[in-house]
Amino acid sequence: MSENVVYLHGQPKPVGHFLRVGTSGHRQLETLLGSGKMMVDRVVVEASAALRQHDLLTALTDVGGELILDTNVAELSSIGRFGGAAKSAPWANPESVLTPDDLRPNANRDVIGQIARFAVKQGFHAVQAPAHVLEGSTDQLFALDCEAAAALRRALDAEGGKHIGIDYPLMIKNASLRDPAQRRAFIAALKNVPFDNLWFRVSGFGSDATPMGLRRYIAAMMDFHRLEVPIVADGVGGLVGVAIAAFGAAGGICHGVAEKERFDASDWAKPPQTGGGGREKRVLVGGLDRLLSVKQVDALMAAQGAKPLLSCHDRSCCPNGLSDTLKDPKAHYLRQRARQIRELSAVPDARRPQHFLEKELAAAERVARSAAKLKVSDEGLSDVLQRSSDRLEKMHAVLESLNGTIAGQPRAPVPPRRQGRGASVASHRR
Repeated sequence: MSENVVYLHGQPKPVGHFLRVGTSGHRQLETLLGSGKMMVDRVVVEASAALRQHDLLTALTDVGGELILDTNVAELSSIGRFGGAAKSAPWANPESVLTPDDLRPNANRDVIGQIARFAVKQGFHAVQAPAHVLEGSTDQLFALDCEAAAALRRALDAEGGKHIGIDYPLMIKNASLRDPAQRRAFIAALKNVPFDNLWFRVSGFGSDATPMGLRRYIAAMMDFHRLEVPIVADGVGGLVGVAIAAFGAAGGICHGVAEKERFDASDWAKPPQTGGGGREKRVLVGGLDRLLSVKQVDALMAAQGAKPLLSCHDRSCCPNGLSDTLKDPKAHYLRQRARQIRELSAVPDARRPQHFLEKELAAAERVARSAAKLKVSDEGLSDVLQRSSDRLEKMHAVLESLNGTIAGQPRAPVPPRRQGRGASVASHRR
């Protein structure tokens, strides 16, 4: 009967939902994919980990997933990152950072050529153009990055990769995004660059953004709609990411699995710090719009009334509530993030801001307000609950006001899914 459904204003296009696989944890994702629990099949793969993750990528390709290669050039060009996980990228210089000369056409190390050949051989559908974290629109590396994107297009075409798309990752500081003059300069330069989708990684911004910080981000991103290309907000998660999509600032969002919900490159130019341990397992508590450590969750749920208030009530996600969440927090995280995007995608564009305010944000706001009244033994955790409640309340007021200001303005196009060997959009924009 579905073929008889008529959409008076056109069927809503689903929000692009992308997942950063990261450099570890891919075996868990294979298990989630095999059991039908992964739910997000448009993935960004780190060049440094792509060969180790071959089985996962093959499985994703088999189910029609979209594979996007992050070249790790930004990390390999930064003194604070080149010696870390990124050093396993095929074009890494084991002795030092990549230099601007390494990315120029006909360079001795032929980084651009290596990237193109790798993308073709490994079956990627798109490549994020090699780029740097920029100090601003006048940074000389910006012109180099634009040239590198064009050189990559030529290299892909020469290597039999005309079907492989190019996405441009604009990695800038929050201050640069908020500067109208810099936005105009970025837009003017990008008009001449061959790419399919524009990805934003804004240092200092992410799921923990303040309400006013989120409003400024949304307003600033709308200037880039002049490029008339799909936009993806990368390194954002939580209600912040959903809000960006709901208000049409971006047509897609990207994050990791209970990680990479914020981008921060503030220490990339500094020598790396020694020591440090692995990442602590964190659990999504949707009503608070927060990822908490297992220890924090245990302390929180010990409070009277906390379990019925804050446990997952989605029986298609966690049939046994909290115990299922703690047993498989990654699956819980993915299902809840996918649910938010799926439900938003079913709403017509013009109604998405109101849907977000009334359904997602208002529901979290009510839960957080009640959670702030819980008697928890940990004073620090009590402060977290109160701050979460205050933040969500302010976010609602700020975004309600923004909705009245930007109603009717154009929205960012949704990034189309790329599969198989069809010609890329960028090949037609050259």
